[in-house]
Amino acid sequence: MTSGVVSTVIDQLAEELTRSVVINDPAMQMLYASAHYGDEDPVRVKALLNHGAEPRARGHVLAQGVSTWTRAGLIPPNDEIGMHARVCVPVRFEGELLALLMVMDADGSITTAELGRVNEVATELAFALHNDLRRTGRGEDDDQAVLDLVSADPATRRNAVAALRAGGRADRFPTVTAVEIAIAGTASTTRPHIEIALRNALSGRPRADGTDVLHAVTGESAVVLIGTRPAKPDPVERRAQEILDRAHELASGRFRCVAGIGSIGDGLDHAAESLAQARLARRAAALGLRGPVASWESLGVYGPVLSIPPRELTEAALPHELRQLRAVDPEGQLTATLRAYLDAAGNGPAAAQELHIHRTSLYYRLGRIRELTGIDITNGQVRLAAHVGFAMLDVITAQSDQPGPRSFDNRSNGRGQLPSREGSDLGNTRLKLFGNDGV
Repeated sequence: MTSGVVSTVIDQLAEELTRSVVINDPAMQMLYASAHYGDEDPVRVKALLNHGAEPRARGHVLAQGVSTWTRAGLIPPNDEIGMHARVCVPVRFEGELLALLMVMDADGSITTAELGRVNEVATELAFALHNDLRRTGRGEDDDQAVLDLVSADPATRRNAVAALRAGGRADRFPTVTAVEIAIAGTASTTRPHIEIALRNALSGRPRADGTDVLHAVTGESAVVLIGTRPAKPDPVERRAQEILDRAHELASGRFRCVAGIGSIGDGLDHAAESLAQARLARRAAALGLRGPVASWESLGVYGPVLSIPPRELTEAALPHELRQLRAVDPEGQLTATLRAYLDAAGNGPAAAQELHIHRTSLYYRLGRIRELTGIDITNGQVRLAAHVGFAMLDVITAQSDQPGPRSFDNRSNGRGQLPSREGSDLGNTRLKLFGNDGV
């Protein structure tokens, strides 16, 4: 069965049901569409005119957890974007989700027999779509190449570089920057939804300057290796932000991503080192210590501090000087004064301005710090310890504000119970056809 036959089958199904039918890929990009049968909604019309659904509509569908469904389910309407209800049937081949078969059902009038026919067509199409995807390729090889390039095993890294060099692709990476993208905080959606959004955000056209990009998506995170040419610098920060923006378009408000950027180095041999730095920068972004796109170069002292395992970075690890000061300063006024003074590199007028106090008041407070704690701020080692301690305290505070790690469960948020339809003419028979995988 060829792609042409797939289109024919979709048209025949639509004519048989007198309903609009669409085949979308797992990221809700349109693959095939039938003619209209008077049931089209604004989302459907825009999708045909623009050769694809708008991000909010795609995000709404993905947010229902369709990527985890194994049987037909209902996509609820979304009046805000002009989207009517649809029946959605996953098309799978050997368990792998290949496409989503969508049938308009604005008034909930689809019958049991019609649902059975839709399921039959989804099964028929699986092999043809599998063949199409096998011919076009999906980039799994790139995933493994990236994972090997950043492996903890030096031999694996060397073999990966050698393989890319033998294929002529290593030349497109004269210098390399690693970017790590991951969700920040918790997510109220399924893991596959996040992975689809990340893969969609990372799909793009080849660079006109001859450089290349390799990426791997693993669940809730992605690693991107960007080839750069010093003669034509393209700010990596901007490219990372574009990836985040595209991912958020499909997030439908269910999750948020941040990105960390490592240093630029020569060739693919630098990938692992750059990624280690990118991970720390991404953690800074996730903790709110930097913006949603953070670079290793911008971290300053936070870089070394963030390399301390979270479980070991507690108030017990704070330098003695800072712990002393906090013990005698429950209201935090003196602590804030010392922080401002150190941040201003010992510039009294600048620190006083930052605190909105007179310089006399500043020096008085600094004197009180010495009286109460014995801390000598004229000693460089003491000042360094206190200043690093403040950075540690920032991270400790940010960590305490973060929610606990999220445990994904595919039985919820996308594979929950189908809304009760006992009051409809389909009753429990309809529920059996849908199973408990719909929404």
